[in-house]
Amino acid sequence: MAQFKVPSQPKMYQTRYARFRGVDFSTDPALVDPSRSPFAPNLVSDAGGMPEKRPGWRTLFRLNQPINGIFEWEMAGEPYLVIHGGDTIYTWKQVEGESPRIIWQGLSSARSRGFAMDGAFYLLTGKELMRLRENKEEGPLPWCERVKEHAYVPLTSIGRSPQGAGTDYEACNMLTKRRRNSFCCDGSARDYYLDGVISDLDTITCTLDGEKITQFMVDENRKFIRFDTAPPKPQVAGRDNLEIAFDVTDQASIIEECTICSVFAGCAFLSGNPGKRSFDYRSGYGDPTYFPDLGYTRVGSDTPIMGYCAIGSYQAIVKAPSQQEATVYLRQESLLEGKTIYPVRQGVSGVGAVSPYAFATLLDEPLFLSPQGVFGLCTSSVSEEKAVQNRSYFIDSALKGENGLENASAAVWRGLYVLALGDKCYLLDGGQEKSWRSQSMGDYVYECYHWENIPARCIAARGEDLFFGTEDGRLCRFSTDVPGMERYSDDGAAIPCAWSTKADDDGSFTQYKTMMRRGSGIMIKPYLRSSVKVNIRTEKDLGRDLSYSTMDIWSWDELDFSRMDFTENDAPRVVPFGSRVGRYLTLQITVKNDGLNEGFGVYGIVKRFTKEGNVK
Repeated sequence: MAQFKVPSQPKMYQTRYARFRGVDFSTDPALVDPSRSPFAPNLVSDAGGMPEKRPGWRTLFRLNQPINGIFEWEMAGEPYLVIHGGDTIYTWKQVEGESPRIIWQGLSSARSRGFAMDGAFYLLTGKELMRLRENKEEGPLPWCERVKEHAYVPLTSIGRSPQGAGTDYEACNMLTKRRRNSFCCDGSARDYYLDGVISDLDTITCTLDGEKITQFMVDENRKFIRFDTAPPKPQVAGRDNLEIAFDVTDQASIIEECTICSVFAGCAFLSGNPGKRSFDYRSGYGDPTYFPDLGYTRVGSDTPIMGYCAIGSYQAIVKAPSQQEATVYLRQESLLEGKTIYPVRQGVSGVGAVSPYAFATLLDEPLFLSPQGVFGLCTSSVSEEKAVQNRSYFIDSALKGENGLENASAAVWRGLYVLALGDKCYLLDGGQEKSWRSQSMGDYVYECYHWENIPARCIAARGEDLFFGTEDGRLCRFSTDVPGMERYSDDGAAIPCAWSTKADDDGSFTQYKTMMRRGSGIMIKPYLRSSVKVNIRTEKDLGRDLSYSTMDIWSWDELDFSRMDFTENDAPRVVPFGSRVGRYLTLQITVKNDGLNEGFGVYGIVKRFTKEGNVK
């Protein structure tokens, strides 16, 4: 009897892509780790670290253009946004139905920086130093004023004799021309010499025992005042009884033209004056209306200061890249003979900052943008010395290819360092487990993502909310507060997103493979409205669409008869590919979504294939 042998089924192999982490632009798409993607626009990690579509954004208001800065401020326990749009300062309480309120107009329109101190907010425009505070006289409303017009007037000399001998008391205030001298009258002298040259004869005021006197004249050299009658001796011997207030040469522009700021040890530190880029200026303790003329520091040589970081008990002063000097200096508060001083010492050489607007602290690590990527300032666990280390290894190649790094803006939001650059955002994820790469020359690097279609000129976070301002004057907000699927649109436009696997040779780039129709598919995160397109690319083509599926959960709120699906199960959905891909050497799978008001997230991709002959 004739017999025949049933041919054996070809052996089946499987590749599984899971435990996704972020993007990797550091190498060729064929060489990335299976857990990362060479192409994953508009995704972000969810609470479990898996990639999902980012929230969309919407325009809240159109203000004067451009938006130069957005800042958070708390006044009398109420949260506000301070917005610098064009030449105007707005405050917004973020109450539904309430529009931003104009509180000042006529400012310089340039990128701005700001800081809060003692309940007030201070804004630097590069031409003015403004203060926002509570207007207690007219109710709990924000009030704005130019600091130089309300600056502290120092008592520069006390115990002065009419001839000018006395004791230096307070340093001159660079924010105001005005100063005060205090004299102990001798009862016979009519001429009283001042510690400066009078610049404005109309602003002199003289007070004798608390009473204003006006019977005096000024000498032609403006160095002393001659009273018509000699002021009497004080009632208490040795006590000053005459105070003269007068104006000298104006130095306010040195402070008002600063563009960089930080608060350290209870003082404000300003820098960025175009004519003094390597200098910074310290305010009085708790008082940014007072900048002593001796409270400046020249940090290193002529390389510009770009920004400040707080690290432990130090203030790090980060300069622009330089081969001639250190790029990071360290300032510490200390006491010397009972006086508080702020000595500066050299810290780290080599890596400097490129943008003054991209400084932010992720968790407890200060980060800044350099021409080589995003770097963190840390303390060596061995030597306790400060060091800078690369943290953006996976996106460095993309950052280096971008134009306008000097204008990049950063904020920390929901455990993410968000770097807005052009119409893109690059993200460092502080919530995922960190990785180590020897090429980064650091202890670890962050997982990364990137977003597109974010036209942010400046960006700011307040709590769970993320805002940005545009060149054309729009104040925009990411729609994390929108409960429905409308949160997944950019001002009404769809958000295209995707996750691509590596160009995978499944262990051998010289052996042909065939992906089977059955057993290959993806697991998708459930949403009330979602869909997925599957695209495959081999070494023989530029990619083609393989399948398309909608994956909606039944909801009256999101009902669409054109894609009716009565599924109420909110478990993850498995979508089979349903197509065969034959005879390839490398295969890249891209799952994507470009639907309006649709969510999207991917949990895993499984590819089942057989092996065939070798290349010849």
